[in-house]
Amino acid sequence: MFRMPRLRSLGAVAALGLLAGLLTACTGGNGTSTAPGPIPPLSPGGTPHAQYVVVGDVGNNSLLTYNLGTGSIPLSGNLAPAYNNHSGTLSTPFFIFNDFNSNLWAANFFAGTVTWYSVSANGGAPASHTISGALTTLGCPTGVYINPAGVIYVADPCSTHGVASIDVFAAGAVGNVAPSAWIGGAATTISSPQGLSIDSSGDIWVIDANTPSVDEFASVALGSGQNNFAPTGVITSASFSAPLEIYIDYQKHIWVADLGTANSEVMEFNPTFGLQAPLCNISGSNTGLSGGQVSVAVDNGGYVYAVQNGNPVIDIFSKGQCGNVAPTYTISGGLTGMSHPSAVLVYSTGNDF
Repeated sequence: MFRMPRLRSLGAVAALGLLAGLLTACTGGNGTSTAPGPIPPLSPGGTPHAQYVVVGDVGNNSLLTYNLGTGSIPLSGNLAPAYNNHSGTLSTPFFIFNDFNSNLWAANFFAGTVTWYSVSANGGAPASHTISGALTTLGCPTGVYINPAGVIYVADPCSTHGVASIDVFAAGAVGNVAPSAWIGGAATTISSPQGLSIDSSGDIWVIDANTPSVDEFASVALGSGQNNFAPTGVITSASFSAPLEIYIDYQKHIWVADLGTANSEVMEFNPTFGLQAPLCNISGSNTGLSGGQVSVAVDNGGYVYAVQNGNPVIDIFSKGQCGNVAPTYTISGGLTGMSHPSAVLVYSTGNDF
């Protein structure tokens, strides 16, 4: 399954999904979420869809932001990005995040760094800040999340702790700094952490591609150094193959992007533990999700946004579309600048503060 015609397109061969085998992967105000995480229901007169969709493209190491407008339906088609930041500090941005202070964050898989930029950064704008260096213990970060207090959480399946970990950095951490705490060890059961999210209670939800499962760690005061404790609960599903990313929507439902066996899938689950069948499973030949590293985001209008590596398209599904269905809208074409999109998020200006 590994096709590596060139180093920087490793994501095109689903590096994160296959990493599991190699290693044996906020609320806003009114309107749309600023980033992955629980968001309130759409209020009357609110934004019917995300104003912006952002793609982390590992083919050209860039952050591409598209303005979908504020009309009743999102703009789509052959859109040029409003911002195209191809900073030299981006290196396979497999996971991206929009915080509460107008910053886009990137977990740089190959570089072993976390970097962040202004949401309006364009051209080759350098990182505003970087977490990098031996003290950070970062090996190949696959997910990053910043809670409302500014605390930074990073999923890392090849951390230099010697075991896969979720590293926690204090608010304002920058440079070559050690995590203030980390979750890892046999009791945690996680061996290939991929995407992660924090819910409105402060609980940590992380994908474990090896299990495969979605694991929750309760909101507790983490002790400094290693925290080796069992997850509070686990979601498993017969539909899981190689889950990679997680998104918690405005209903607090769990969305999982899965590499799949034949085709990539996007699945919705209740935030309850145990074996579940998906509430919604977007998969099949009509969806455009043919295979490869896949990412999902959901806005307050219920639109589901999906990208997959190797297919330079953003698929947008309307609320309630499930099964082998064609997307309602797509963003694709030469103007988009997409090469190998592997991460997606949505936000609206009114919530980006």
